[in-house]
Amino acid sequence: MEAFFQKALVAAYFFVGLAWLVGLFRFRQLNTDQRILFALICVAVVTEVCARILWNYQLNNLFLYNLYIVIEFLLLCLIYSHPLAKMVRVKYFYLAMGAFVLFAIVNALFFQSPHQFNSHVNFTECLLLMLLAILFFYQETRDLVHRHLLRTPLFWINASVITYFSGALVLFYVANDIIPMTLKERGVVWGVHALFNIVHYALYTVALTVNAAQEKVNT
Repeated sequence: MEAFFQKALVAAYFFVGLAWLVGLFRFRQLNTDQRILFALICVAVVTEVCARILWNYQLNNLFLYNLYIVIEFLLLCLIYSHPLAKMVRVKYFYLAMGAFVLFAIVNALFFQSPHQFNSHVNFTECLLLMLLAILFFYQETRDLVHRHLLRTPLFWINASVITYFSGALVLFYVANDIIPMTLKERGVVWGVHALFNIVHYALYTVALTVNAAQEKVNT
């Protein structure tokens, strides 16, 4: 089982790299949302590389993941702010982004050290992004804006968000904070997380391959 999760971890790195390469080669064809997504993937690549280097030197690297959580939330909020503008005013997105950054800083200073996994911030991120993903699906099914929804980058981004963050919510909050676990069991949790990461970045890759010029077809 441990060998399987090690292979899953390697595969997860592969899909992160694949998404980055696709975004790099198709950058000129990407629309604004896709470029924001590509920026997020670039941050993920830098985070993983730096984290791996620190891990090899047996140094704590959790502060990198805690910082990544904040950047991830901000960039995904930027992506959602445009398509959900009819339901949620853009200014409320910016207020939520500012409040989230403040919450992350307060949590790191007074509750959870930057050098430990900030589960409170991660939990909040998961809940808020899942809410945005559900709102997006609701709006798309209600308004029927796109004739070919599968051809829109936002559909695949949203599918990635709702799939990954629902799993992360269970893995990192319920498993880590509610249920006492041994070190070996925590290793399994991170192995399962790698499987979710594979799906996460595979869907991001699809989002980057969709031709943005054919994105909107009003009925």
